[in-house]
Amino acid sequence: MSTAVGAIVGSSLVSLYDGIGRQDREDILDCLSHAHAFASRYHDQRDDYSNWIFRYRTRLENRGCLLVSPIRHTPQVIFHPSELDAVTFNIIDSAGSRALASLAGAAWRSLKVNRHADRFFSNGSRDGELGRLQMVPCLSDSKGEVLILICAIRLTASVDTRDFDFWTDTRRDMLLRISGGVYHFDRAVYAGYREQIRMQLNANSDHAIKAFPI
Repeated sequence: MSTAVGAIVGSSLVSLYDGIGRQDREDILDCLSHAHAFASRYHDQRDDYSNWIFRYRTRLENRGCLLVSPIRHTPQVIFHPSELDAVTFNIIDSAGSRALASLAGAAWRSLKVNRHADRFFSNGSRDGELGRLQMVPCLSDSKGEVLILICAIRLTASVDTRDFDFWTDTRRDMLLRISGGVYHFDRAVYAGYREQIRMQLNANSDHAIKAFPI
């Protein structure tokens, strides 16, 4: 399966694969952009991410994204940058879930997160959030239905520094959290909101979707 179009929508990296028609592509990007703007109206991503992502997902569900199966992931402590390359996206089995998990893994590795992590493990000095993003691979299944994986990723840092008589010992680690799930994009439900969403997005001067070939 080859990637046709990539896009940055708010803080989401969206990848739209072959088989998704033009109307579906426009609708998916608009739906994601609308959910991002809606959640950001009530919560700041940086200061209140848990509530932000709850609003984001709830809005998507109310606009035609129906949850099929959730991601299963236990928060993972990372001690070395190379461990980030081995991250997997475990989804409860459903139609298309394995393909989407594979696409999410490929997108994750392409981000080269381990390079950024290397700087933290070398000289990071502060606790706190290192980064967060949503990866959203989308594909069309054998029946022509559109499936979307909403994959929310957060990395937070922990730095423990101890001073001894003749040296300082610093230990660093990261906590990786992955949440989300596979959604079925219900065209009929979304169609009832299409014009309203387009009008709202067109009226929003901050609205911008950056598309690029992959």
